[in-house]
Amino acid sequence: MTKWLLLVVCLGIACQDVTSAAVNHQRKSSKNLAHSMKVIYEWKHIDYDFGSVERRDAAIKSGEFDHTKNYPFDVDRWRDKTFVTVERFDGVPSSLNVVTNKKGKGGPLLHPYPDWSWANYKDCSGIVSAFKIAVDKFDRLWVLDSGLVNNNQPMCSPKLVTFDLTTSKLLKQVEIPHNIAVNATTGMGELVSLAVQAIDPTNTMVYIADERGEALIIYQNSDDSFHRLTSNTFDYDPRYTKLTVAGESFTVKNGICGIALSPVTNNLYYSPLASHSLYYVNTEQFRNPQYEESNVQYEGSQDILNTQSFAKAVSKNGVVFLGLVSNSAVGCVNEHQVLQKENFDVVAQNEETLQMIVSMKIMQDLPQSGRINDPGNEYMLALSNKMQKIINNDFNFNDVNFRILGANVNHLTRNTRCAKSNNQNANNQNANNQNANNQNANNQNANNQNDNNQNDNGNNRRNGNNQNGNRQNDNKQNDNKQNANKQNDNKQNVTRQNDNRQNDNKQNDNRQNDNRQNDNQAEW
Repeated sequence: MTKWLLLVVCLGIACQDVTSAAVNHQRKSSKNLAHSMKVIYEWKHIDYDFGSVERRDAAIKSGEFDHTKNYPFDVDRWRDKTFVTVERFDGVPSSLNVVTNKKGKGGPLLHPYPDWSWANYKDCSGIVSAFKIAVDKFDRLWVLDSGLVNNNQPMCSPKLVTFDLTTSKLLKQVEIPHNIAVNATTGMGELVSLAVQAIDPTNTMVYIADERGEALIIYQNSDDSFHRLTSNTFDYDPRYTKLTVAGESFTVKNGICGIALSPVTNNLYYSPLASHSLYYVNTEQFRNPQYEESNVQYEGSQDILNTQSFAKAVSKNGVVFLGLVSNSAVGCVNEHQVLQKENFDVVAQNEETLQMIVSMKIMQDLPQSGRINDPGNEYMLALSNKMQKIINNDFNFNDVNFRILGANVNHLTRNTRCAKSNNQNANNQNANNQNANNQNANNQNANNQNDNNQNDNGNNRRNGNNQNGNRQNDNKQNDNKQNANKQNDNKQNVTRQNDNRQNDNKQNDNRQNDNRQNDNQAEW
């Protein structure tokens, strides 16, 4: 009786310890979500390296610079340069910039890229409003210049500008034709996002989202051709025009916005800003210049997210990251899994630092990380800009308002649903390798058996044995029986191995799902 009482007491203590550990794990994971992305740069307001105090004062006096009108919208990185774009409003001296190591009262100072001459747009030779940028694998910087001032005033034609990053020299500048840049029916258009597919230096596709005109524009640099595609998947959803960030709401009627290209599948992921949708289109079909717009297949689903999404990025492991507006969070889904709510997860969430993520990029290194071009790692670079305060015009410039954050992609997705298919792929690959080894072994055994049979038959022929034909028939029958037995044995072995792997995978998936149920702080 005493032994049973002791056992019950011990089990009670063990259960209490397990429960306590689960609670502690949940608290820790909540903290990890809040701090899973580290702040690299932050600003109370944007300021510039004017070269001298006198020039800065003159810019303020003339209205060329007004720190209350400067809002960053995109970030990218190449080697030691971190690029930041600022949408052009009256009071913005430069739209395309790099972060310097100089500090101002608001934060790190920006410097125009490539130089101040490109910040002058009055004659349309410079850059008006570099809303979005992209660095490709051939060391080129692609700049999408909307040509708009104050978000709605056409100052110049929209254009694509390309720089050689190794020399900071202009490579190409192409105006986007008016009939491509605007909706022919509504006359509206605002080019807000781009994704670059660099197949080779002369064969590069650029995908551009027209947010207000609700279209996808495709540019081919080999012949400077443009095509404009329309689809109801690009249109805003009237149910979701109200966006709320950190308790502050605003209304937009914007269509296709953030877009991201997968390096794995060549799927282009996108969603209208005013929607809870996520769609994709495979871009392989666009490499054929004779493709028919009516035959383009768009995939995805409405109401698959629990909030609107702006920025997107895709890792080399096929993880699609999304900035979640109302959650002030980063969500993810693995494109090797079925695109459904149950496969989404949250990898970062912070009501302070992640208010309105407007840019995400995947790269090989981070600023100030000390790790450059490490092939074993990928990093996410993200920009949050409190867009709700831009639209409502209620910034407090004594607070930190703009942030660039970073994180290791593998660390973000560890023990999440987004990483699960990677384990499955690894297990499948191991199974395939094992099956291949078994098949090679079987073939080798069969070859050895055939060689032995041939030697025996050759000796029989040389000896003039009259029973040669009978022996050959017997050998064939025996070989067939042996091969059949070997095949059955191999099938049984492979079946056992596959069963074991499936059981292992199920156990791993269950453990991951159990862990993740404790981890999730946002509902899908």
